[in-house]
Amino acid sequence: MNNTYLDLLAYFGIGGAHPGGFPFTQRIFQDERISPADSVLEIGCGTGQTAAFIAQKYSCRVTAVDHHPIMIEKAKERFKDSALRVHVIEGDAQNLPFQDHSFDFILAESVISFMDISRTLQELFRLVKRDGRLVMIEMTAEEPLTQNVQRKVGSLYGIHEVLSEQEWKMKLQETGFTKIDMLPAPSERIETAIADMNPSENISDELYDRWDEHNAFLSQTDVPLGFRAFRCGFHTQK
Repeated sequence: MNNTYLDLLAYFGIGGAHPGGFPFTQRIFQDERISPADSVLEIGCGTGQTAAFIAQKYSCRVTAVDHHPIMIEKAKERFKDSALRVHVIEGDAQNLPFQDHSFDFILAESVISFMDISRTLQELFRLVKRDGRLVMIEMTAEEPLTQNVQRKVGSLYGIHEVLSEQEWKMKLQETGFTKIDMLPAPSERIETAIADMNPSENISDELYDRWDEHNAFLSQTDVPLGFRAFRCGFHTQK
């Protein structure tokens, strides 16, 4: 265990750990059309809260991927308890063992910012069908970050590049997505009260300290961080 922010989420078993939380996820899926025949991929599935929701709501094929073994263990436990048939893979979202154009729908909830952004987007572009779509919720810089804030984000979350809304759009266009829509999202940076937890035994004091540090950082009102939700796909050719 490295006592990183992702270790914190894994050992505390926190579900919905993304801006807007699970209520925002539910709001997004009010407008998504997914059929039982569709194949859905969620990268960075965590403890499986969203993957379980999708499988229950649409009765479709869901593949859930995470690189953290504790997350995978807790996701499998959730799916087993709910009798859900979700395919769970421990793997790197930058290099996944699937054929090109395997998925109708791909979801990333506050995941891509923690990785090599360009490489991850290229992999998701490879995997999504050309009549499919990628939905992603990601941290954004509302204005250029000071060196102090950038260092804090890097040390606390391991994120070394925080993109603006326009920079995200440019990255997506450079990757090959031709239709990029903004999804309605709360204007303020919010995290809802944690309602989904499955903590491990014997959590270290260092992870409790990391949680306190995370909460203290979020409580600052002068940090120019927000988030955006994007739906990315392709213009159909006639």
